Amino acid sequence: MKTIIFLNTFLYVSMSFFSCSKPYEPIPFEYDPNFNYVSVLKSSAGYAYEYTDGYSEFTYQDSSDENLVKLKNTYNLENVAGNRDELSKIFNLLKWIHQTIIHDGGNSGPDPENSLNILQYCQETGNGVNCVIMAIVLNEVYLSMGFKSRVVHGNSKDWVFNGDWHAFNMVYSYTLGKWLFVDPTHQAYFTNNNGNVLSIAEMREHLIQGQPLILNDDADYNGHTINANDYLHYLSKNLYRFSCSVSSEFGNYWIFHDPVTNRIYCHLDPKNDRQKGLAKATNHFTSNPDYYWSKP
Repeated sequence: MKTIIFLNTFLYVSMSFFSCSKPYEPIPFEYDPNFNYVSVLKSSAGYAYEYTDGYSEFTYQDSSDENLVKLKNTYNLENVAGNRDELSKIFNLLKWIHQTIIHDGGNSGPDPENSLNILQYCQETGNGVNCVIMAIVLNEVYLSMGFKSRVVHGNSKDWVFNGDWHAFNMVYSYTLGKWLFVDPTHQAYFTNNNGNVLSIAEMREHLIQGQPLILNDDADYNGHTINANDYLHYLSKNLYRFSCSVSSEFGNYWIFHDPVTNRIYCHLDPKNDRQKGLAKATNHFTSNPDYYWSKP
């Protein structure tokens, strides 16, 4: 049975998905399961929709890149994706990453931060990595298979921020003609009442409008069943504002070790609520969601 979540009657219950048994420790961030993060979203001033002439264009590395080809061939990703429809391939690749890498919020993984190095590190050590590193791997897996995708950093409003944010992915579906939200940490995506898979922007709007969101049946955290209300409550904190690299390509994230200094990051903020930029990067800020979520 799919879990339908109505935000108008949203229940904030115990954080069961943060309380899985050892050896997986709880995610090491401060988080208040009783705080009404949805009310913060609803209090947002909306977006300014400013002109974006001259803004950087979002780019996606071609699957013919030698590193992406190596990634695809090393892990037989064509077989992982399968030969069915586009959506099944997207979800098969999501499931493979989730089942191949465990989550450990306290581990930023190896240097350099690229999929080939990360996958080798996880296989050799058995260690897990944090959500950003998992999203980097999934992003490069999608690119290697010809999908357009980005790593997205979901952030809270400044005064709510207490050391925690979450990273996930957006992947473009030509079948549906839109971006889709996928979260490799939880093998998760959401649909509406009609079974339509939702984008990040649509999820955010559903939360604001109190519309139902339906979590996929096989979502979990390190093999443990998650409570859909808890998970969405956690996400609602991190859907206030967003950051991503303008260029989606192999090995260009490097956030935790020796950051690449020529990176350009774009940040989507509500009107008159600009967030901080990323250190050692060129930061562009916008309050125009049409630009930020522009189709490839």
